[in-house]
Amino acid sequence: MFSARVECAAAKMFKMKRSEFYFRFRWLASPFAALILLGLFNSSLAITITSEPSFTRTTNAPLAGTLSLNTDVPSQVNITVSDGFEVWKRSFQGYATNHFIPLFGFKPGRTNELTVTVRDRTQNRLTASTPVIFVTGSLPDDFPNIRLLGVDRTKIEPGYTLFRVDVNRNTYGYVVLVDSSGDVVWYGKTPSTLDVRQLENGHLFMPSNNAFVEINLLGETINTWPVLNSLPINYHDGFPTRHGTILYLSDWGETVTDFPTSLTDPNAPTATSRIQYERVVEISAINSNPLIVWQPVMVLDPRRISYLSGRSAGVWDSEHSNAVIEDPSDGSVIVSMRNQNAVIKFSRATGQLRWILGPHDGWGPEWQPFLLKPVGTPFEWQYGQHSPVISPQGTLVIFDNGNYRAMPFNAPVFDTNNYSRAVEYRIDEAKMEVSQVWDYGRTNAPERLYADHEGSAEPLSKTGNVLIGFPAVSYVNGVPPSSFGSAATMARIQEVTHDLIPQVVFDLAITMYDKTNSVFKNCSLYRCQRVPDLYGHPALAVTDLNVTVDNGVAHLLFSGDPIRKYTLEVSTDLRSWNEMATVEPDPEGVCDFQDDFFDFSAYKYYRVVTR
Repeated sequence: MFSARVECAAAKMFKMKRSEFYFRFRWLASPFAALILLGLFNSSLAITITSEPSFTRTTNAPLAGTLSLNTDVPSQVNITVSDGFEVWKRSFQGYATNHFIPLFGFKPGRTNELTVTVRDRTQNRLTASTPVIFVTGSLPDDFPNIRLLGVDRTKIEPGYTLFRVDVNRNTYGYVVLVDSSGDVVWYGKTPSTLDVRQLENGHLFMPSNNAFVEINLLGETINTWPVLNSLPINYHDGFPTRHGTILYLSDWGETVTDFPTSLTDPNAPTATSRIQYERVVEISAINSNPLIVWQPVMVLDPRRISYLSGRSAGVWDSEHSNAVIEDPSDGSVIVSMRNQNAVIKFSRATGQLRWILGPHDGWGPEWQPFLLKPVGTPFEWQYGQHSPVISPQGTLVIFDNGNYRAMPFNAPVFDTNNYSRAVEYRIDEAKMEVSQVWDYGRTNAPERLYADHEGSAEPLSKTGNVLIGFPAVSYVNGVPPSSFGSAATMARIQEVTHDLIPQVVFDLAITMYDKTNSVFKNCSLYRCQRVPDLYGHPALAVTDLNVTVDNGVAHLLFSGDPIRKYTLEVSTDLRSWNEMATVEPDPEGVCDFQDDFFDFSAYKYYRVVTR
């Protein structure tokens, strides 16, 4: 998969008698470039569909299926879908004679009429004589209710919203994709897990059954990365890095002396206790072999407690790490430790602690040099946080659950008076200082939402908005969201502008308490993500550049991905290239350009650079 440039070179032409044109061809010495034979005329031959289109629904993804058809010559496929409410189109790159095209984006409970058009390399087109019909079923009875509370389509980040909603503390769950109207366009029931994210190829990546899996939107498992039993996956987080590895969290434990026996009594005795914490593990994305294991607890104080440091079956949950990310600026590792009310950064190479972000209470002298000093106002620490993200500006964005908003043995904030928020910090490592850049949910929100577990906050690349997953809302303005009480949690997904007083431009409510046919009344989501499309869009080389010359004007025609831009470059010697124009495909993926300065007296080369 190429994320930089993919080049495709075109033809060299020279003038002969009677304006006849011939071709000379050479292959460019580049893995991303190919010199291809280009016709100076359009073929008059018609394309033929030799096997009429048919559609096969999938089992594991009820709103998806595969379109199949055959043509006599290599062709591309465009489809137009009408479902009685709206019309949408899709264009697919790549030439073939036998087509098997996965199709996504259908909505439940609709009759879809698919009109199929094929196009060959010289832009001859043919539309199948009979549309294909695909009828989607209704959502399952146990599917949560999803309701759009508001949207401003002029200000939202384009794309779809991906999340996994779990019901009754993970009794079961669905991975869901919704569009800007809040309509479900894809779903699948998944095994017990928490996190899900989209890969660059459009597939889904998630932990499952002590392995990481890659699943396409047909519900098919494409890759599996099993881990060692000695390095079990903590389902909170895990992701493929850009250097061929997978980073994740793994539960571990040990016995420590002098551990506090009470979270509320400072005079309670200490005792030898068993604690649980999470290691950070990196494995190979090629063969799943473990590469390195870090134990952050070894550079921290294993005896430090917070009001979240609960005990179960005699074991204290010391850290409850729930997220791990990389700092792209230096490759260091950042870990969110919920039960420490702390986010830490340590060196990838040495494991050396770099800084600690969070309340200073409870840290002994050994850790004072690593505590970030708050500067500026307003400023508030995060508590019980989730999902740290490095923004494009290099700041750290966190979902701050806000549990108790105090450390032992200070007075905690009651849930009815509490709030959750998205918060953005700027960290100056040279000065060991932290400032609060922006937040939403504290005083500048239309509603005060409180969710005591899970959650996410994601800065969005095109608009600068922030997508916030309020995961398990138990109080809205201090009141439970339903008559079933605070345990009947709802999930809210809000996209807000990155302003001093943010504007809510997308607001989605996900509930179970209004499902009359369900005994489960609560739901939550761990993370939500705005994805640009249901399909992956790798940078592909152009393979059908067609050049015609008429009255001294060169006409360039080729196909491309409608979401990408293409740069046309020109050369006379295949060494020095000059940018000529940037071209965007039309909705069907056709790029059309005229070179009004074509010179018959010299060789001329064209090439297309995919951006």
